[in-house]
Amino acid sequence: MKISPRCPACLLNRVYLECRMVTDDDDKIFEAVKDSLEILNKEYPKRKINAHIATRIHRRVYEVLGVEDPYKKVKDKANQVALKFLEPIKEFVEKQGDVFKAAAIATIIANTFDYGVMGHRVAEDDFMEFFKKQYSKGLTIDDLDEIRDLCKGKIVYLTDNAGEIVVDTIFMKEIKKLCEMLSVVVRGKPIISDATIEDAMLAGVDRIVDEVLSNGDGAIGIMEEELPSITLERLENADIIVAKGMANYESLSESRFKPTAFLLTAKCEPVARDIGVRVGDMVAMLK
Repeated sequence: MKISPRCPACLLNRVYLECRMVTDDDDKIFEAVKDSLEILNKEYPKRKINAHIATRIHRRVYEVLGVEDPYKKVKDKANQVALKFLEPIKEFVEKQGDVFKAAAIATIIANTFDYGVMGHRVAEDDFMEFFKKQYSKGLTIDDLDEIRDLCKGKIVYLTDNAGEIVVDTIFMKEIKKLCEMLSVVVRGKPIISDATIEDAMLAGVDRIVDEVLSNGDGAIGIMEEELPSITLERLENADIIVAKGMANYESLSESRFKPTAFLLTAKCEPVARDIGVRVGDMVAMLK
């Protein structure tokens, strides 16, 4: 998915928010925004993938701030909230007639643990109430029967946010009952509120799946040129790729890696329009 005219405003809003998370130095914030604008000015006319442009912007902002992980406190809180509600979510899922589908929908609802998307609010204090309300809405695109049929060989699961990855473990367990091999990919370095190996270990992912791999240098989504050879090999040989969240959709919706199951909540207008749904809709789409 190429960058949309709506994307720059959201990118710059997120840059400002992450700067304010770690500093009150207006000169430093000015430099971070200035450098972000320079990257946008260079990359926007090329109509490249938004997540890849965002990756370059956030890496530069982190350099200006001199901070490796400005979202550390935010991610810790997201993990704590998800862990707090993990058992009630499990109990809810296990009571449903189709546990595989229920677990998938649970992970799509958890995709709302996304900090910095302009106009999007994370339901931290009342998450279980929010969860049940969202679950009752159902999926706008539901390809889960076809996705389940493909979850019998080698599966690659691309994670998205901290917090979300905790709920992902419910769905990973269901996939593991069906598949030959389950490989999970996390960000290789901290970038926005995305899950890294530390978040995966906290969630217990390593105790469920066959291997936990890196996407390389921590791109937002997938940048093929940065993938470690083992991760690239797994993607090329996967019977299906399960891709969580909007950044993975932006990265892979027009890629050579197929088939891919995109599981996400459409939290912004450009992604929603590209998929053909409304903002707030939940999607399990096979491409």
